Amino acid sequence: MTYTEFRDKYNGQWLDWDGAYGCQCWDLAQIYFTECLEVPSWVLSGCGLVSNMLWQPKRSDLDAFFVEVDTNAMIEGDVCIWEEGHIAIFDHWDGYNCWYFSQNPNPSQIMLCNLGSTMHAFRLKGQEPPTPKPEVTPNVEKDEYKNQIEVKEGITELRVRTLPSLEGEAIGHANVGYYDYYEIVDAEGYNWYRIADNQWIAYNEEWENVYPAKQKDEYVKFKVLDKKDGYVLIDLGKVLVNAEVVESV
Repeated sequence: MTYTEFRDKYNGQWLDWDGAYGCQCWDLAQIYFTECLEVPSWVLSGCGLVSNMLWQPKRSDLDAFFVEVDTNAMIEGDVCIWEEGHIAIFDHWDGYNCWYFSQNPNPSQIMLCNLGSTMHAFRLKGQEPPTPKPEVTPNVEKDEYKNQIEVKEGITELRVRTLPSLEGEAIGHANVGYYDYYEIVDAEGYNWYRIADNQWIAYNEEWENVYPAKQKDEYVKFKVLDKKDGYVLIDLGKVLVNAEVVESV
């Protein structure tokens, strides 16, 4: 079971694993340990105040299955224990606050846990963080003289793939807005547009608009030397001409 599946299964529920002391933060953690992480129940059992897991002798039980990690590098599913006496599961960082799947005083739910004491984070041994994804190329300004494709308003999950194929690895989602495109490949029922090196999006008229580049009108500006009798005398600069023409003049 993944952390997300565990969270979705128990979200909004009151959980009392041992039938003692009511529904505590410890009960949620014990069910998470045993059901999701498949850690023996004795790791948490008998700790009394949950913060005792941070110190010996219970710390040895914790260290047998977990490694302590930097609280600035947590990933979803990490176990968090406060010295004040609370345990919860890290869910996400919103750019301002950390959110946790926790119980007490509320039923199991995602909540803030600002307890005013030192918090320690632990990750199950062998559990690697997700592989960092390459940054998807950013939007550009609309430019009618460049080949561009526009992701329409309301489209939020247009995958960017490393290859022009449904088998290509999805490295992120294209945001609403304009992208320059540099190549088009017809494959697997889609036209694929390359918006950067190794970044392709599939075209569907419901998802995108395509704007091939317009041709610029090219004009050469000459210096006007004189205007007389309906004619304009211009400076052509250095001009290569056939020698015979020069001689004939």
